[in-house]
Amino acid sequence: MGEDELPLTLGAAIDLFEEDQALIDVLGPEFAALYASVKRHEYTEFQAVISPWEREHLLMNV
Repeated sequence: MGEDELPLTLGAAIDLFEEDQALIDVLGPEFAALYASVKRHEYTEFQAVISPWEREHLLMNV
């Protein structure tokens, strides 16, 4: 990714977060690891839910 680009998914953002050693040093490695773990779990839970938009526009058109 370029310097000015933002990640398109939460998973990609977490990957970048875990690679940012300067940020991990500021936050502390234990906190950074726990934060990344919680966010990965939240992202997994989010992906398991079918939104009302998906239900209306995708499932009804199959």
